Amino acid sequence: MENTIPWVEKYRPNSFDNIVLGPINQSIFGNILKTNYFPNMLFYGPPGTGKTTTIINLIDSYYKNNNITNYKSSIIHLNASDERGIDTIRNQIIQFVKSNGMYINNLKFVVLDEVDYMTKNAQQALKYLLQYNHKNIRFCLICNYISKIEESLKNEFICVRFNQLPEDKIVHFLKNIIEKENIQLADKDIYKILSKFSSDIRSMINYLQLNQTNNIKDINILQKTIYEDLNTFFINSKDYNTNVEHLHNMSIKYNTNKIEIIKDYLNYIIEYHPNYVCCEMLNNIENMIHNNCSIEHMLLYFNFNILKFII
Repeated sequence: MENTIPWVEKYRPNSFDNIVLGPINQSIFGNILKTNYFPNMLFYGPPGTGKTTTIINLIDSYYKNNNITNYKSSIIHLNASDERGIDTIRNQIIQFVKSNGMYINNLKFVVLDEVDYMTKNAQQALKYLLQYNHKNIRFCLICNYISKIEESLKNEFICVRFNQLPEDKIVHFLKNIIEKENIQLADKDIYKILSKFSSDIRSMINYLQLNQTNNIKDINILQKTIYEDLNTFFINSKDYNTNVEHLHNMSIKYNTNKIEIIKDYLNYIIEYHPNYVCCEMLNNIENMIHNNCSIEHMLLYFNFNILKFII
């Protein structure tokens, strides 16, 4: 059974002190626990940077600091992208708010993930729920793209950004996993993994688990020169099928999914070829990344709605 557990769950921090956080966020959350004042909070930033893990452990620490043990019924965790729609989510929240927990005078928490997938109307409905139930309910929202959140809704929250995590803390966290799983890996190879995945700890852990029996030392890192070559390829190719085949081959060679290659390529373009960049291109990039579509649809969109600004 132990071998079947995904490592992201097996090594998910179960206490606030074990979470990888930057110094500013560490200070913010430390003050919340110190003052015993928990505001409505909105966490935003790239996937895999610990947003959900942090809010779960922060709430746990808050209850424990108040000597409350049986508090699970005082927390509801929902996904805003639930295909059943905002009405179902709203009804669940309303029922939760009206229910009496074991500790009536203490806070109850609504944790809502992927709120950037909510429509404007749904966000307005959420704002009404928040304002109507502000006395003993705290809302904790999580999203990747804060630009998708309505300004009037954002104003109701303390917004906390999760982005570049401290490298030394990530290394320490990974070394703990490597030691417990008996993986032979030198420090220079650990830093290769950091370079490959930036601050996405979830992807790092998945990579370690998927490659634990392989030679992780043979990590191929997508360097700037590779994206320069990819850019030259796109300019000379101008053919959809050829582009897809090339991305597929890169995906196999570097053990990286095609979506990540496209995202990193676009970051390279924005940083090193700003002459290609315009408002329409940036809007198209945002639409492509934000929409939860299949890889096939993303490749089509990338080829016909973004590469046109480059080639």
